[in-house]
Amino acid sequence: MHDVVAGYGNTTVLHDVNIAVDDGQIACLIGPNGSGKSTLMKSIYGFADVKAGTVTLRGEDITGRSPQENLANGMSYVLQEASVFPGMSVHENMLMGGYVFEDDERANRRAEELYDEFPILGDIRDQRAGTLSGGQRRLLELARALMVDPEVMMLDEPSIGLEPRFIDDVFERIKQLNDLGTTILLVEQNAEKGLSVADRGFVLASGEIKFTGTGTELLNDDEVGRLYLGG
Repeated sequence: MHDVVAGYGNTTVLHDVNIAVDDGQIACLIGPNGSGKSTLMKSIYGFADVKAGTVTLRGEDITGRSPQENLANGMSYVLQEASVFPGMSVHENMLMGGYVFEDDERANRRAEELYDEFPILGDIRDQRAGTLSGGQRRLLELARALMVDPEVMMLDEPSIGLEPRFIDDVFERIKQLNDLGTTILLVEQNAEKGLSVADRGFVLASGEIKFTGTGTELLNDDEVGRLYLGG
């Protein structure tokens, strides 16, 4: 992302933002509410308007590429807000994550592979998604985003609203995915938790990058701690 100015319609949220994430890294974006973190993610994925600057993936300009194209090209996005279909079963929700395959059999095979990875979801595959707990719902959203076996995964507030035991589970999954080679960009309200697993960290405030460094550097930076980590 180079010199990106982005927002929605006539509203500009991001101002000349530059971030770079290497292949295979976990990068964490932190900052106060309203700083533009979700807009940054959405400008990468095609949900926000990029007014200036470029978004590149492995040297390819993907500025303005649609969410459908991004999904079909190995990039998935787990939104902050609940995105399961409550009237559908867990399994039907999973299949929705593979709709770009245009091959029901392939989608079913991939879902079965993921039930091996997420046994709790396999056990409740016939249950309506609207009856799930917050932790189960978040795991379903995470697993569904894996249907396309993404090379790049974006997670907006993966721990929001979860009990501590589910937060640990979700972050353990994030580390496992990264160990398998998935590049991950996450926005995290629990800044210490997010930075503790991150190779790179970025602090966004008022639509601008204020600090950047390794996750450890930002955790140990007195000014970052005072302003953004409650230290």
